[in-house]
Amino acid sequence: MKRAFAALLAVMTLLSGCGKKTEEPAGLYYEASGIAPEAVLLTVDGREVPAARYFYWLTADCDYLAEQAGGEPDWSADAGGQTLDDYVKRQALDATVFYDTVEALAEANGCVLTAENLSAMDSDWAAQAAEYGGEDAYLDILTQMGLDRAGAQLLTADYYLYEQLRALSLAGGSELSPADGAASDFAASAGVYTADVLVFPNADLAAAALSDLEQDPEKDPAALKDGVYTTVTAATGDGTLPAAAEQALAGLEQGRWSNPVETEGGVYLLRLLPTDMDAAAGLWFDAHIQSLASGAQVVPAKEYGDFTAASFYKNLSAARTAKG
Repeated sequence: MKRAFAALLAVMTLLSGCGKKTEEPAGLYYEASGIAPEAVLLTVDGREVPAARYFYWLTADCDYLAEQAGGEPDWSADAGGQTLDDYVKRQALDATVFYDTVEALAEANGCVLTAENLSAMDSDWAAQAAEYGGEDAYLDILTQMGLDRAGAQLLTADYYLYEQLRALSLAGGSELSPADGAASDFAASAGVYTADVLVFPNADLAAAALSDLEQDPEKDPAALKDGVYTTVTAATGDGTLPAAAEQALAGLEQGRWSNPVETEGGVYLLRLLPTDMDAAAGLWFDAHIQSLASGAQVVPAKEYGDFTAASFYKNLSAARTAKG
C-alpha cells in the first residue's frame, strides 16, 4: 500500500506541473499533439493543468465518437450549432475543468486519500485487471489510452476525493453544505423524484408481476425473480429513467404501481415514493460542484489552438497502429 501511495504521489506531482522533467517529450499524447504531456495547457482559477489531463478526456471522447460512427467521425458535422470537432474539444475541456475543480476543493477542505481509499483503489485495479484478462492485458489497454497504472489511479483518486467532498456536504456545517432550504428548493425546481423501479424483458412478465404486487401490496418487489429492482432518486430529464417512464410517474398516485411502460430498454413498473431528501441533497451537491466548475476562470495556453480533435485523433490512431 505504501508503494501504491508513493506512486500516486509521484504522478500527482508530475501532472500538477511540479518537478519538470528534463528529458525529451514522449508518449502517445505527444505523438498525437506535438505537446509535451507535462506542459501547461490551461489554467483553472490560476491552477496549472498539464496537457496529459486534457488529452485523456479528449482521447476518451474521440474513441466514443469513433465507436458510435463505426469509424472516423465526420468532424465537420453540426453539433448544436458548432462543428463536432469544436464540440468534442469543448467536452474534453469541461471534463478537465470539472475534475480540476474537484481537486482544488479537496485541497481547500483538507480531503486526502485515506488508507481505506488506497485499499479500495487496489481492489478497483485488481477487479479491472481481472475483467480484461490479467494485469498485462489491462496495462496494454491503458497504454492505448495514454495511461500507465499511476495515471489511471490518479483518475480513480478523483472519484474518492469527490465522495469525501460529498460526505462533507451532507454532514452539514461545511461551506459545501446547502443553505437552509436550498436542497428542497433545488428538488422542487429540478423535479426531483424518488421511485421504486422494476424492469422486465417483456410485457407479459411485467403484467404478471403487477398482478402479484396488486394482490399483495406488502410483497417485496426485490423478490420478483423476473425483474430487476432498484430505488432511484433523480431529477426529471437527467436520463436516469426513460422519458416514457418519467411521464408515467408524473400522473401516478404515491404508493401505487404504474401500468407496464414499454421502452427500448425493457418494460417498466414504477411506484412513486416520498422524495428522499438526503438523496436530493446529494443531487444538489452534484449540481453545485458543476456550477462551480462552469463558473471557473479557464485560460487556455496558446498551444490549445495548435490542434483540432480531427488532427489529434488522426495522429493518435497512427501512433497506436505503429505501437501495434
